[in-house]
Amino acid sequence: MWRLVLAAACLVLADAKEEANRADIAKWQGEWRAVAMENDGKPSTGEQLAKIKLTVNGTNYYFQNGSFSEHGTYRFNAAVEPKQLDIVVGDGKDKGKVYQTIYKIAGDELTICLESANEKRPTEFIGRAGSGCVLEVWRRVK
Repeated sequence: MWRLVLAAACLVLADAKEEANRADIAKWQGEWRAVAMENDGKPSTGEQLAKIKLTVNGTNYYFQNGSFSEHGTYRFNAAVEPKQLDIVVGDGKDKGKVYQTIYKIAGDELTICLESANEKRPTEFIGRAGSGCVLEVWRRVK
């Protein structure tokens, strides 16, 4: 009997995770522009930010920074706090590489944080000097 209860509890948790992921995937859809980026305490300039664009379709992404572009997929875990996102690079020299990030999304603003060395997933949204992290803020293009 206890095995049946345990199996049912696991199914409920899996369904809750999938529902949270579906809801956040829907929020990510469309085109985004970088409005702020800080890499270990060094902010990007307005000129640098103007070249950066992100387009999301389902769990597929297209990132562009000037003449550089990259395609790949996202793997969401919206059921934890902070929410987690794995960015799986689909082409280029980093094909197959997985970036471990955290994110938050509120309306038309998306914040992503990743560790530059990509050795572990960040636990807080930080980009200040000495953190080793990149903090990105994106705004949806309307």
